[in-house]
Amino acid sequence: MLRRAALGLGVLGFCAIATAQDAVTKPEVVTGPVPASLGPSSAPGSARRLLDSVQIDLGYTYDDNVTRARTDDDRLGDQLLALNLSASRALRIDDHARLVLTGLLSGEKFIRYNGLSNVSGGLEAELEYRQSGAFDAITLTVFARGWLADYASHLRDGSHYSVGVGARGAVTDRIGVSAELARNQRRADSEVWDLADYSGRLDLDYALGDKGTLYVSGEYRRGDTVSDGHATLVNVSLAEVFVLDDAFSDKQLFAYRSDARTWVSTLGYNVPVGEHASIDISWRRVQSTPTGRLGFDAQSSLRYVDNQYSIVFLKRF
Repeated sequence: MLRRAALGLGVLGFCAIATAQDAVTKPEVVTGPVPASLGPSSAPGSARRLLDSVQIDLGYTYDDNVTRARTDDDRLGDQLLALNLSASRALRIDDHARLVLTGLLSGEKFIRYNGLSNVSGGLEAELEYRQSGAFDAITLTVFARGWLADYASHLRDGSHYSVGVGARGAVTDRIGVSAELARNQRRADSEVWDLADYSGRLDLDYALGDKGTLYVSGEYRRGDTVSDGHATLVNVSLAEVFVLDDAFSDKQLFAYRSDARTWVSTLGYNVPVGEHASIDISWRRVQSTPTGRLGFDAQSSLRYVDNQYSIVFLKRF
């Protein structure tokens, strides 16, 4: 199955899901039941292609809360177009292990708030180990990801890093399961977007044969997040640091960094539309609640909720 997802994210981007106005989508190739062998298909000593897989994603997303705002007055929606390119090469270590290197390049164009538009590029290295070719054998992974991002809003420019471990396997010939634990970090031109968090994610795929694949995922993050809003006592009291956000200069919104607990859930359907191509339709919901406490009663909710509705065309070469 071809499916786009948050990098690491998860993805996201690893900060894409939990932080304000970060990249919404990143490319990822997700398979169903794990293949019987980790080694490349080419025999040792034979001529191989430089790349094992190249994937292009072209997508549209409607985000109903690009400010990640806690109140309706600060909540702004927008649409974006995204183009992602990934290229992978698997390097065989032995019969049970391999190293997969993936190059990533992406761009996003927001329609109303161009300050959120960005281009990014990076590299992922994943070490995979599988004890045997048995159907129920589990593939264990150790990964490191890093990329650079350049925004129209220059306060967000900077680097992203993620390291972690994962596991994936097949429960039945239709059901695939994967899990991941990661440490994520971001450095930016503004201290507000200097972020760090820990994340855990669980994914479940259900194959419908030639009709496609249903998938659902849940993710928990603990660490820094950013929410935009006006200068209120609640926002200032919860923030560790804040700055006037140059992506919404006409709105006079400030970006506030705070520690939070964040839950991310995704429901999607991936349907094939030809050889090595598919269309992916998904709904992602993010709910983030600050861990800090106020010394007074707040009249509004402290959490923010964000919904992202996406349709993406994917093509693998």
